[in-house]
Amino acid sequence: MVPAPFRAGGCETPRHRTAWIEAGPLDGPLMIFVHGWPEIGIIWEHQLRYFAEAGWRCIAPDMRGYGRSSVPTRIRDYAVREITADLTELHDSLGGAPALWVAHDWGCAPVWSIGAHHPDRCRGIVAICVPYFAHGNTLDNVSATVNRDLYPPDRYPVGQWDY
Repeated sequence: MVPAPFRAGGCETPRHRTAWIEAGPLDGPLMIFVHGWPEIGIIWEHQLRYFAEAGWRCIAPDMRGYGRSSVPTRIRDYAVREITADLTELHDSLGGAPALWVAHDWGCAPVWSIGAHHPDRCRGIVAICVPYFAHGNTLDNVSATVNRDLYPPDRYPVGQWDY
């Protein structure tokens, strides 16, 4: 297999700049890989090469605060709704055809949000390492999954998210 070359890309809107790497034919079906914490898009290097060889147009953005994308200074600028908006703007800049979204770790929550609020943007969703919560990734929902042997409720009411 000949390694697929990567191309650099980016889109800029009044609210954010998203940088990405890509591989594969520009007219191939779209697959967007969303990294987790504390990664950048290149973490998907092997997957990009593999699926590009199979004919997919593969995009791996650096999410806000990482790599070559913009780095907001306010904490609220890292809310799921903001990152979801970044990804929908990225998707628009790529033509807006339904994509297969592949997410890892922290990238899962905004990708699930895209699926819930923008199903027309999705061919499908693959989420790695983080369970899906139909009612959101809130403290109430995730604290129900806490290992109480490690995090007793009297000391850690919301488990490992209590620090």
